[in-house]
Amino acid sequence: MSDQSKKTVFRKVVVPAEEKKKYLVGNTPPFLGRPYELPTTDFTIGREDGRDLQIPNDMVSRHHATITFQDGKHFITDNESSNGTAINGKPIPPRQPIQLNHTDVIKFDVFEFIYVDSARADLWETLKPLSREGAQLITLYSPKGGAGLTSIAVNLAHTLANMSGKNVAIADFNLRFGDVLTYSVGKVGLSIHELIQEAEITGERITKYLQKGPGYSYLPAPNKTEYAELVKAEHARKVLWSLEANHDFVIVDLKNEIDDVSLTAWEISNLIYVVGKPEIGQILATKKILEIMHQLKYPETKVKVLINMIGREGTVPAEQIKNLLKRDFGTLPFAPEDAVLTSNGGQLYVKERPDCGLSQGIKRLAADICGQKAEIPEGGIFSKLKAILGF
Repeated sequence: MSDQSKKTVFRKVVVPAEEKKKYLVGNTPPFLGRPYELPTTDFTIGREDGRDLQIPNDMVSRHHATITFQDGKHFITDNESSNGTAINGKPIPPRQPIQLNHTDVIKFDVFEFIYVDSARADLWETLKPLSREGAQLITLYSPKGGAGLTSIAVNLAHTLANMSGKNVAIADFNLRFGDVLTYSVGKVGLSIHELIQEAEITGERITKYLQKGPGYSYLPAPNKTEYAELVKAEHARKVLWSLEANHDFVIVDLKNEIDDVSLTAWEISNLIYVVGKPEIGQILATKKILEIMHQLKYPETKVKVLINMIGREGTVPAEQIKNLLKRDFGTLPFAPEDAVLTSNGGQLYVKERPDCGLSQGIKRLAADICGQKAEIPEGGIFSKLKAILGF
């Protein structure tokens, strides 16, 4: 990604006054804005499983560095790593503890982290001025099938790429019945099943498993349904982080189940779109999912509702849906003659029929995610990216 595209978006972290702690906060993908609280014991950093901060990249050593605590201060030691450790742009000598100071920028190869001492300044106020832009992980989830997730995913991916001029990837995590390959008119080949057999999943290694769609890359679901059971939560985490390393937007087409893989995708996502249809069973299921996400303490700024096929004759009207959900939601219109271009024809309706209502809805969604004011008709209830992220 170019320097111009780097603008970190941080989640607000409130630290109680009586609990002033020290943190490492990611300043580059795939760790953007993620705070890691530093303990008063050793904190290990490296490529290998089991590190307190694992960076799954070939350029990071297995046991790259260690942060220790002594006399109320944290010190970092480079463990003779292959590519070294830098603080504020200057390499530090190996095997020599270096004291960390508030707002120091620590770099392991291309991966930056900021050391924040919340006794010196509020975590959020420290990070907010560091205006950098990073990868956005967007998960599409529906508690029931038939909501049109994959069709939305591929059309949204193409639109995001065109609108932003940035790199976009789709991860097909509908592990049993994924259709991203079919909708993208791809050929059966390597998939996530083969990828997870790698000794390590990194941004470099994942590229050979990606296929090219119209304007985006995608990682296909396993070729056989029985392989779905082999993909675990830790695989999902490494796959998504590795995709974030090389892409500005990563869209996750998620399966309907609530399991460790789904929970992992939810947790590390910047945005979750819960997608439903205007049918009473779908709306009630959507309401239950929103309650679960509330219990998980996900803010409404992270969890969005999108109702697809709105306006279909005989379905629940928008006002009644709002009364049931007790919150606002975005909509995509019922337009089967347009939607079928993607679901049956392998064509993107945003390309073939850019002026139709369905395409305009996808463009509004993409513009909102990009933080742009797209030159398309006003409408919908999507907020700007700053509102989404709580700025």
